Order: sequence, then C-alpha cells, then structure tokens
Amino acid sequence: MNKITQLIRLKETDSTNREVFRLLQTQTLPEGTILITENQFAGRGQGQSSWESEPGKNLTFSLILRPVFLPPAEQFYLNQTIALGIKDCLEKFLPSDTISIKWPNDIYFANGKIAGILIENRILGSQFDLSVAGIGINVNQLTFLSNAPNPVSMINISGKSFILDHVLETCAENILSWYQVLKNQEFPKIKLAYITNLYGFGKWLGFKSSEKLFQGMISGVDDYGRLQIKEPNGHTHSFDFKEVSFML
Repeated sequence: MNKITQLIRLKETDSTNREVFRLLQTQTLPEGTILITENQFAGRGQGQSSWESEPGKNLTFSLILRPVFLPPAEQFYLNQTIALGIKDCLEKFLPSDTISIKWPNDIYFANGKIAGILIENRILGSQFDLSVAGIGINVNQLTFLSNAPNPVSMINISGKSFILDHVLETCAENILSWYQVLKNQEFPKIKLAYITNLYGFGKWLGFKSSEKLFQGMISGVDDYGRLQIKEPNGHTHSFDFKEVSFML
C-alpha cells in the first residue's frame, strides 16, 4: 500500500484528529484513509500548543494506520516512520540539504518549522488497534500571525505556490513507503535514517532543561524515543518530551 485508500474532504473542522475519532464511533475506516480539511480552526500540536493554518492555504490532514504488527513498547518507530516520510516528501519540492527532523515530531527547513505531527494511538490490551497521525504542512501561507516563534512555509522558501493535492499525494506515498519499511521490521534502517536527519545532530547546541542552560550534542535516540544529549564532560543524558528544549 503506497496510495491513499480513501479520501474524506471537509470544508472545516476543529481538528482532523478529533474528527477521525468521531467518525470511528459509527464506522470503520480502512488503513490509508486520509481526512483533510480546508479550515482547521482548533488544530493542536504537541502538549498544549496550537497549530495556525490559514484556510485553504496549507495541508491539515489526518492519516489512519493500523500497526497491529507493532508492539506498543516500540511505538516510537511509528513516529520516526511518519517524520521520515514527510521529510522525504518535502525534499521533492525544496532544497533537501536544509530539511531536518526536530525531535520528536517537527519538520524544519533551516531554523524554521515547516510541518508538525501529532500522533494519537489507540491500544487495546497489549496490542495496537490504530494510530491517527495528524499532520500540518505550511504550504502557501505567506504570513503567520500567531506567537509561534519560527514558522515558515513552502512558498516563503521557494517564492512559488504549490498545488495542495499534489503535495498531499506525494506525502502520502512517502509516508506509506516508510510504513512498509516498518512493516518489514527494518528497525535499524529506520533508526539510522531518523537519527542522522535530526535537527542539530552531531553539532554543539544550546539546550534548556529544568531551568538549566547547557551545551550539548545530540548523539541519538533510545528505544523509548528519549533524546540522548552528550555534554562536553562526556556524560550522556536521556530526555523525555518536554524535559528539554532547544535554545534556537
């Protein structure tokens, strides 16, 4: 499967992820279903953050996957898979040497955030039931009004507008291509690609953790998805999401 199996279009909704879960209460949606809206007026990012998107200018959609083959303890491989798919997609349209994955789920062009991912999993007992990947990609929006520190769009970078459906199809193909790698349980391939494409990988950067500012170098990600940062003294520490932030 490397194509969208079902496409549901909405004029507007609060959140495509929320809409998918509402639909799942009354119907079965096959793996590979995408729900997309022109206007997502209450989009969410990681934690309590929101996602700004001008109506009709960007891609705001959710992709349904059913990774029943994946042990829940290894669910971060799914995050890596989706991030790699979006990165590869954007490299088809933009200069590839400046696109990276900012741990855990943002896609960056240079120092600007061009895409975000919010993955919500449903686990029954000890098995995956389904995963809903909410994805926002800044495509044709020229100006951003929220207090987000560093948004950037494809049109900002390239100076030209893009056909949204073409970008959507390309992203779906790339995500589903990496998803097949996950199905084949090629975990080392996924992990290597993810780590080497991380924003700031192998560079000394500034970080903040528990009000402490420190210099560190990203050395990898452990099996639980925690970011591993090496300090100048040689000690390596692992951080969960929200335990550490980049000093951009």
